[in-house]
Amino acid sequence: MNIKSLKSTSLKHFQLSSFSGYLLLSYLFLTIWISSILGQSQPADSLLLLQQVNSLIQKGNYATAHIFLEEYIEQHGMRPDLTTMMIANGLTHYYRHENYEFFLLKDTEQVTPALNNSKPNNIRIGRLRYPQRILENLLQQNPDYAYIYKLLGDYYDIQLQDLNNFEFAKPNNIKILEEKIFTYYSQADIKGYEDFYTCRWLGDYYANNNQLDLAEKYYQRNVTKSISDPISLYRLAEINFQKKLYTQAYNYAQASIKHFPGEDIYLKYDALRISANSLKELGEYDRFLEIINESIQLIPDLQDGYLDLIQFYSSPMQSEKIESLYNEMFMKNPFELSGYRSFENYIVNSENYQFADTLFNSMLLKYENWDEVLANIYWSKGNLAYYQKLAEESSRFWEISRNYMKRYLPANHSLIKQVGSIALKK
Repeated sequence: MNIKSLKSTSLKHFQLSSFSGYLLLSYLFLTIWISSILGQSQPADSLLLLQQVNSLIQKGNYATAHIFLEEYIEQHGMRPDLTTMMIANGLTHYYRHENYEFFLLKDTEQVTPALNNSKPNNIRIGRLRYPQRILENLLQQNPDYAYIYKLLGDYYDIQLQDLNNFEFAKPNNIKILEEKIFTYYSQADIKGYEDFYTCRWLGDYYANNNQLDLAEKYYQRNVTKSISDPISLYRLAEINFQKKLYTQAYNYAQASIKHFPGEDIYLKYDALRISANSLKELGEYDRFLEIINESIQLIPDLQDGYLDLIQFYSSPMQSEKIESLYNEMFMKNPFELSGYRSFENYIVNSENYQFADTLFNSMLLKYENWDEVLANIYWSKGNLAYYQKLAEESSRFWEISRNYMKRYLPANHSLIKQVGSIALKK
């Protein structure tokens, strides 16, 4: 088993949680950044401004904070400390953007009773204009100012996050953005800037390019501080599992669980799976069963824990337990395709086609109104018919599957084209 097989669909939630955590960390850094500036020798008016801005941001009045900074910069010039503070506030606290050129901020709504039937005050709106242009101009005058590089990386990372959520994003466009972010975050690192998110992003970049030693270096920097980053601990567990250092993988996974916020159950789920599979590789089978079942109980409607357990029982083959797990898994989650491919492999090897028919019939009754589930079932029924050399029947099932898919997917979607592809490969 390699590291990719351990990455569950819950990592979609993982990424969302990671980005949400980044926004929080950005806010915390912004507060620290302001505090450090307050300790430096500054004109009295700018010290007062910084105090006001810090207070406004803490209260959620991001638009007013932006307006104060913007007006001061217009009068006194683009000081790098105040300008980067304005950009950081905008990129962290915007509520929407317009083509990445204008980032809109608003103040937290104040609930005040209307007097004499008057309307309550409007919420103030601020607009950060052309952050890329401002940062690039600022960089020309301050080429060694590390935080400017960090914010340029953040600017492109917002675009990457948006693109990753777009189903039809072109891989080349994603790659271009990744390289821009890497360039700026690397420069920020070289110039001396460091925070949890930047180190983790650089670690992820190297890990995704199979440079595990470099990735490990960045993750390690995030776990040797007074407060460890739980996601970096989890990534270190992944790397050590891939390197077959199972004791270290287990220890890092368990450490990450201790640091995850209580509501991040998807992160805990993945860490439990790495813990369990590390123990299995170490021959501690009772502990493996205990922890993998804990992951299943934590989120019963994800397939991955079930598939880990099924793989365990497949050697030696324990058909009764395996079939019970497939039944439970599909009745709780009939959506993920990895479960169907695993199921087909089991049915073909065991030749228990009767069990497949019985299970699929039960699923058809329970999920008769779910087009996606019906598409998955008939796709799998077609594959199993094909393996039994029932060509006519397999073609009929595949066509039914495609017809269901066309109800919820575009007609040219790549998934539709995959149905029946095993016949083309033969």
